[in-house]
Amino acid sequence: MPATPMEQSTQQNLTKSAVDVAEVIRNHNSANKTHEGQWVRIHQAGDAVRGAVGRCVAARHKARQALDSYEAAQAESPERRAPLPRQWLIAVLTLGLDSVPCYFAAQALGDGQLQTLLWTVLFVALLVSLTAALDHYSDRDGRAWSMVLAGLGLFVAGLAILRYLFLLTVDFTGPAAALVGSVLFTAITAGFLTIGYRALRTAERFPLWQARRRARKAEREETADGRRVFRLVQERDRLVDAYLSRIRITLLEVCSVDQLPQLETAVRDHLTGGDL
Repeated sequence: MPATPMEQSTQQNLTKSAVDVAEVIRNHNSANKTHEGQWVRIHQAGDAVRGAVGRCVAARHKARQALDSYEAAQAESPERRAPLPRQWLIAVLTLGLDSVPCYFAAQALGDGQLQTLLWTVLFVALLVSLTAALDHYSDRDGRAWSMVLAGLGLFVAGLAILRYLFLLTVDFTGPAAALVGSVLFTAITAGFLTIGYRALRTAERFPLWQARRRARKAEREETADGRRVFRLVQERDRLVDAYLSRIRITLLEVCSVDQLPQLETAVRDHLTGGDL
């Protein structure tokens, strides 16, 4: 559809204004090398803004992709939302409290203090490993989970026997007291195992933890790029404002006071290229 005469006149006026603005800027720059230097720095700042905006857009896309991947992985295990490092720390510290009952069991095997401590560390490590294996197979292989549970039960029973043998050798205890003490320490061990296992059961899977880390890293990068764009835009606008404060005198030579704001806007758009 052909343009109306009014539209053609408007387009011609816009074109003339753009040409006039460019001519005014050239005249202003040629009048003083400092003005030209300001103009160059404005364009350099504009290039920096456009480059930062491009990186920010890419970072936003990357963050969106990482978040989508994390949410998709989370949907597969909705009951596992607790942070993996925290839950593992809780499990290890809880099972570490079982070192006292394990120490009494190790007393039945160690000939000296060092051997007793080594046996204690070994017993605690086995408890942690078996608990981790129990959690690993809980959602993967029911048969393997049952085998690990049986092995854990036998190991706990073995520790109970060792405690009983140690307590039986203590002079002021008898068989009944040794049995009660052994049962009590075994109950404590079972309680620590239950707490540690429940902590691991609510922990996110390792791939989910990796996806969450990637999503958070991408989010931080997006935020950092956004802040960089903001700083660069502020710096560019500062240079533009300084340039406008100097070119205003030149603009008043070719326009009236009423036309000055419109022409300043045209100069600003010309300098920034219509960017942010």
